[in-house]
Order: sequence, then C-alpha cells, then structure tokens
Amino acid sequence: MSPKIIFSSVALVIALGSLEKSIVTTPLPIIGADLGAGQSLTWVVTAYLLAATAVLPVYGKLSDIFGRVKMLNTSVVLFILGSIACAMSQDITMLIGSRVLQGIGGGGLIALAFTVIADTIPAREVGKYQGYISAVYAVSSIAGPLLGGFFAEHLSWRWVFWINLPLGGLALLLINTHLKHLNHGRNSRFDWFGALLLMISTTLLLLLLSPETALDSLLVAAALVVSLILFTLVERNVRDPILPGRIFVLPGYMVSVGLILCSQLLMFAVLVYLPLQLQWQYGMTASAAGVIMVVFMMSITTGAYFGGKRIARTGLYKSLVVIGFAMAAVALAMLYAGVMTKVALAVAGLGLGLTLPSLNVVVQNVLPPTDRGIGLSMFGYGRELGGAVGVAVCSALFHIKVPVLVGEGGSDGLSAYHPLQLGEGFTLTYAGMGIIAVFAFVCAVILLKVQDLSGAVGTQKP
Repeated sequence: MSPKIIFSSVALVIALGSLEKSIVTTPLPIIGADLGAGQSLTWVVTAYLLAATAVLPVYGKLSDIFGRVKMLNTSVVLFILGSIACAMSQDITMLIGSRVLQGIGGGGLIALAFTVIADTIPAREVGKYQGYISAVYAVSSIAGPLLGGFFAEHLSWRWVFWINLPLGGLALLLINTHLKHLNHGRNSRFDWFGALLLMISTTLLLLLLSPETALDSLLVAAALVVSLILFTLVERNVRDPILPGRIFVLPGYMVSVGLILCSQLLMFAVLVYLPLQLQWQYGMTASAAGVIMVVFMMSITTGAYFGGKRIARTGLYKSLVVIGFAMAAVALAMLYAGVMTKVALAVAGLGLGLTLPSLNVVVQNVLPPTDRGIGLSMFGYGRELGGAVGVAVCSALFHIKVPVLVGEGGSDGLSAYHPLQLGEGFTLTYAGMGIIAVFAFVCAVILLKVQDLSGAVGTQKP
C-alpha cells in the first residue's frame, strides 16, 4: 500500500493525540468556575499527561504481541469513552477521573501511529514524512487553544470533549479500512506485573517532577525507589519482559533516546517560559505572545521537513543533530542576552526541528520488527519525559531568583517584583537550558555514531 495512504490513515490519530494536550488549556478558567474546581483545576491537564505517559511502553509491548491494529482500536475507543465521560462530568473529581481514562486511551494514539509508520515505510524514507508529522503537530498545537477558546465562549466548554467523537469515529474508519494487514502479533505471554510496576514508577517519577504536586516529595521519592527495585526483580525472572534488555544495547538506541529527551526538554522550556516572560516581564497580552510563538512552531516544522528531505536524499543524519543542538545553544544565548527574540525563536525552532527526523530514523533503523512497538514507545516515552523534565527544571531555576508560588490563572504573588527582577529569573532559566543544549551538542558529536540507513521495511543495518 502507498506510504501516503498509510500516513494519511494515521495522521488523524496523531492530530487527536496532540490536540488534546492543548485544547483544554484555554477554557480552563471557565471549567474551573463552572465546576468549582479551586486549586484542583491544574489537575485537569496533569491527570491526562500522567496517564498518557505512563501507558506508553505498555501499548508498545502489547502491539508487538497482539498486533498494531487491535491496540490502535483499543486506544481510540478508550479515548472516545474518556471524552464522553469528560463531557458529561458534573464536578471536578469526575472530570479529573475521566481525564485519566482519556489519557489511558490517548497514550497509545501517537506511539502506535509512529510504530505503524515504521512498519510500512523504510528508515531512510521515513525522514521525509517527519515534516508532515511536525506540520500535524504544529497545526494541532496552534488550533487547540483557538478551538478551546471558541467552544468555551460561543458554545460550551463540554464541546472541547464532544468534538473528539466524530474525529475518533473517522480515525477508527481509516484504521480499519487501510491498516488491517498490519494486525500481526506473536505468541507470547504479556508481562502484566512488570507493566503495572512500570506504570506506577512512571507516575511517581512524573509526580516527583511536577511542580503542581502537593505530595511529600521525600515520600514520593521513596515509593519510586521501591517500585523500581521491585520492577527490576520482576523483569529478571520473566521470559518476555516488558522492557527487553536487548533493545538497550542496540547501536545508537539509548543515545538517541537521551538526545530526544534533551531536544524536547529544550522545546518545552521555550514553549512554556518564553510566553510567560513576554506577558509577566514585558506586559504583552496572551494573544500577542501567542502570535510570537507561532514563529517557533513554524520553524520546528520547517526544520523537520527539510531535515527529513535531506536524510531521504543522502542517508546522512548525524550532522543534522549536531547542527541542530548547536543552533539551539546559540538561540538560548540570544534569549539569555535578551536580543532579537523572534530571530532566536526561529533559530531554536529550526535547530530542534532538525533533530526530530534524524533521531527517529536511527531508532527505527536498529529496531528488529519483533521489538519495534516497545522500542519506539520507549523512544516516545523519552520524548514525553523530556517535556516534563524541562518544565520542572525551568520552574526550579526561575524560582531561585523569584521565590514565589505562581497562581493557576495568572501571576499571583509576582506583583511585588519589578520586571527587572522577573527578568533575572528568566535569564537564569535560559542559562540553564543553554548549558543543556551544549551538553547535548557534545554528546551528539562524541556518542552518536554514523550508520547506513536501511532502504527496506523490516530490516536493519547495525
């Protein structure tokens, strides 16, 4: 089947997964007022992200055993059921619980979509589709807040969730029409206990990183250590562990996972903290700051598109990763100095965009078909974890200079600070991110090895 048909069949799945992360952010104040949410409001966002990230590796392993299409169908159905529950929620507790169910479904959307692409498009060719994937991400990220605001103001905030029903139904139709031939698995027993411990460990790690958690950090850290010990003991005695050790020794695999974590860490740092700086320090409106951030999103898409085209044409990718992190380091230095913000955003976006197809093809190239689901899911896991780590590190750096708690709807507690004092918090944040960009650059130069990219599906050239 044509790769374009395959890609068009999963593009909507990718859009659903990425749209849901941003569409809820704009109507949050209206949802909070309607349901009397209080300080629990931010958990409407956090609950989805926690659940979606925790189940990522589980979906990958299940798809290796039971087939991609079965798990894609399961993921979309759970996502739709969660959306219905969210739309019908009568209080904040029900909404948060429904977002967990929605996240359990949503976690498999993007991970399995990428696995389907890897099953059907050779590693060398998949790079040129990365630009289209990034375009889907960019459009979803921009359209999400706009749609959320429109529904909340002109219809009801519940339409933020009702809209997923027709989109999810169309996704199911495309999946079962064009991807039925991919529903192959293997005869193996699933490691349910290991999966449960992995999900618990992931949730505890994200809670530990989240600045929103009200739990005792020492208690969460202790529980995380215990769960990781139990997970290690269980995995040693299972015939087919959920995380097979063989994938971690594949050439370039762990380096690529680490580098994509750094890439997403830097991306989320800019996405979250630059708009805050534009509003808190420079007094811009949210819409004006959003317009400036479009430069960043469009640059990421452009970098990914042309980077993927170059990989498909030449088979070379390491230089793109090295150049990408170098550009990110330069851009963060410009943000630190407070000069040419729009140019810095364009440079950062182009650089980080170049890393996306490059690291993706390395992972796809070395993974054997039997472990492709779990291998790509762990790659996606590193990508999602990078965003959480980025926000947590930026928050810690910012509050070293600005030791106040930031309110849910704005900048409670910041009014006592002069804009120059707020600027000190942001410059420290950019300095820290610049150091991470330089570190990633050095790792890419030293650790990322050049490989010949496979030109066929289902083969690898280590």
